[in-house]
Amino acid sequence: MTEPHLIDGADDSAGAGPAADPRDWVLPRAVSVSDLGPLAEPISEHNGQAIAVRPLTNHPGWLAKLYRPDQHPEDAHRLDQLISAPDTLSESDRTVLYAGTCWPASRIHEPGNPAVGCVIPMAPEQYRCELRRGEFSDRRFVEIDWLAKSDESIRGVGLPPPGFAGRLAACIELTDLAAILERLGLVYSDWSFSNAFWSPDQRSVYLIDVDGCQPKKMPDLHQPNWADPLTPAGTDADEYTDSYRLGLLVAKCLTGRRDASAFHTIAASHWRNQPAVSEVLLDMLLATDRERRPSAAQLNQALNSGPYLRTAPRPTRTELPPLPPQPTQAPIRQTPAETHKPVKEPQSAPSKAPDPGSQVGVGWILVIVIAVILLFVIASNH
Repeated sequence: MTEPHLIDGADDSAGAGPAADPRDWVLPRAVSVSDLGPLAEPISEHNGQAIAVRPLTNHPGWLAKLYRPDQHPEDAHRLDQLISAPDTLSESDRTVLYAGTCWPASRIHEPGNPAVGCVIPMAPEQYRCELRRGEFSDRRFVEIDWLAKSDESIRGVGLPPPGFAGRLAACIELTDLAAILERLGLVYSDWSFSNAFWSPDQRSVYLIDVDGCQPKKMPDLHQPNWADPLTPAGTDADEYTDSYRLGLLVAKCLTGRRDASAFHTIAASHWRNQPAVSEVLLDMLLATDRERRPSAAQLNQALNSGPYLRTAPRPTRTELPPLPPQPTQAPIRQTPAETHKPVKEPQSAPSKAPDPGSQVGVGWILVIVIAVILLFVIASNH
C-alpha cells in the first residue's frame, strides 16, 4: 500500500547506518517484539499502513516497521508468504531482489496480534545524495521522480545528469525488479515516483514498500496522476494495472517528461539498439484491451535490446486510441500599459485569383495606346 514519502527522506526504508542484506543477519521468519531488543526513536510515523518505523538499536541497518492495529486478520499469513517467496527464485533473481528492494525479512508478533509489523533493511547509502538548492544543500534520498525531469533540471541541483544511457540503465533495473515480482505472482500496484529511489552514480534503483505486495490482486488505492483508465474505480488492482503503471513510470523516466508530452516523445522515438521499446510502451499505455498489455518481462527484454513478440496483431491506426493532448502553453499576460495599445488588425494576404475588373482596365489601355500609334502613323504619311 502506498505510504507517502517524507520530504526529509525519513521513510520506511531510510535511516542512518550501513545497508543491510537479509542474508547477513540470521533471524527467524517470525520474531516477537521483545526479541528485537530496544528500538530507537521513530524515523517515520503515521504513514499509510504503518504507525511507526523504528531502527533496531542492536542491529544497525535494520528497521522495525510497525503496522496499525486494524490490519486484515490474514495479513500474518500474507507476510509469511512474502518472506518465504524469494526461496522459490533462482540465486541470481534472489540477489537482484534483495539488492534492489527493502524485502521483509521477518514478521513481528506479540500475544494477541500475529502481525505487529515486519523487519526490513534500510535503503543503502548510495541512494542518498547532496541536493543543492540555491545557497542551501540537503543530503537526502533521491526519489526516482528526478528522472522524470530534464538533464538541465537534474544538473541544477548538483546531481550528475543521467543522459539517455543513465535513464536506460535505471529503467532496466526497475523492470528487472518488476519482472521478478511478476514471476512470483505478486501485485505491487504502487509504481509511482515516491516508491523508488535512484542512484545517479550507480545508475541503479531501490524499490520500497514491497511488504504491501499481495498475490494476484489487491485493493486499488487512488493515486493522483497514476489512475489506470481501464481499471474501473472500486475494482482491484492486478497484473494488468501493474503493467500500465510500470509503463507510465518508465515512459516518464526514459523521456525526462512527466506530462502528456512523454506519450508523444515515446511515439516519435526510434532509439538506437532499442527499436522495440517505444512499441512495448505504447501498447502498455494505449491498449484498448487491458489483458493484452505487455508484461514487465517483455518491457525488460525490449530495454535490453531484445525483440518484442506480440501475442496479438497490432490494431490498425484507426483502431488505436488517440494520444493524449500535449500540454498547451499558458497565454502571455499583458502588462497594464500593453492592454491600452491599439491592436492592429492582421492584413490579409493578396488574393491569387485574377481580378476581372483589373483585366478589363488593362485591355482598354492597350486599345488606346494602339489607336494613338495608328493616328501618328497616318499623320506622318500626309
